[in-house]
Amino acid sequence: MTVEQMKEKLSTMLTDHRYTHSMGVMETAVKLAHLYGVDPEKAQIAGLLHDCAKQIEKPVQLAMCDELGLELDDIKRENLALLHAELGAELAKIEFGVTDEDIIRAIRNHTLGRKNMSDLEKILYLSDMMEPNRREYEGLAGLRELSEKNLTEATLYGLELTIAHIERKGQVLHTQTMEAERFYRNLLHKEVYHMEPLSPFEKAKKATVLLDSKKAEQVSLLKVGELTILADYFVICTGNSSTQVKAMADFLEEEFEKIEISPISREGKQGGSWILLDYGDVIIHIFDRPTREFYSLDKLWDDAEEIDISEFIKEQ
Repeated sequence: MTVEQMKEKLSTMLTDHRYTHSMGVMETAVKLAHLYGVDPEKAQIAGLLHDCAKQIEKPVQLAMCDELGLELDDIKRENLALLHAELGAELAKIEFGVTDEDIIRAIRNHTLGRKNMSDLEKILYLSDMMEPNRREYEGLAGLRELSEKNLTEATLYGLELTIAHIERKGQVLHTQTMEAERFYRNLLHKEVYHMEPLSPFEKAKKATVLLDSKKAEQVSLLKVGELTILADYFVICTGNSSTQVKAMADFLEEEFEKIEISPISREGKQGGSWILLDYGDVIIHIFDRPTREFYSLDKLWDDAEEIDISEFIKEQ
């Protein structure tokens, strides 16, 4: 099967969004292949087909894996999002006629990585993380820059970003990824690049700075962890209008999404007089003036320690 035939067939198996992602991975993989002396045709096929099983319903993926006799550990059986790489490697053979084991292996390991990866595997792993259509996230620019300088160091950094992402999501980290990160860190004699998840205080500080940047008024940061189990910190601020309240809430969510932090819940989005964003250990209250005066949360939590935010703002 030619690459053009593969593209035509793949386009019927994926959504437009997923197909665009696959094309982006393919193009990035070919670029890196030329840079590092890897067969560009292998990189092209691996990049194109890496997600060929992605759109299959997850329970169906599991059934297909069992039918094909693929050995799946408990983590993969519990986290079905990991199955598309295993199944995709098999479908590349069955549906697209791929026989090259380098390509099959790269597809199989593009999600978890593994220790002692081939250069093709590294290229596909990285291309999946940083293709041009990827939404911006913390570390992406650095990963792209490093990938053009040192493939192995970029692989280690990519593994660290993956680990940080999984930890922020509160998901189970597969041992294969941990072993890969440890292998490359030892190989390169590197300290951990690891991007630790934001602490509650760092999260509250970030929210305070972001709100100030959007001209929020009367921004206050309260340490409430010793007074309630609801959160460690409250961030409270005022907007001039319901429009500004909504705009600040949207901006805050968008900025936190860039570092892969999503609110547990959002309340009051429609009204615009009081929007509450619950980030677990930090709760953010964005009021219009009359509503803040009416509820007077600052007085209600008068026993809480108020953190001086002036230094945060000066740092910006």
